[in-house]
Amino acid sequence: MHHELKILPQYFEPVCDGTKTFEIRNNDRDFNAGDTATLREWTGENYTWSELEVEITYVTNYEQKPGWVVFGIKVKGETDNH
Repeated sequence: MHHELKILPQYFEPVCDGTKTFEIRNNDRDFNAGDTATLREWTGENYTWSELEVEITYVTNYEQKPGWVVFGIKVKGETDNH
């Protein structure tokens, strides 16, 4: 499944530079490992037109508020060095 998600600039930039490899989200979309997402930078009022394609690599609800999940993300096109 593919998801279109808004993301605030203070979270978008760390995803772009590789320091943020996860998202914490309300699981209103039934996120699953293997899903893809377009993260669209959102200022709170409008889109900046910056976006990034990611793959969801892992999903857990461990220690989260009910209905919320943490999922690992990998920028599409990046390769693992392991």
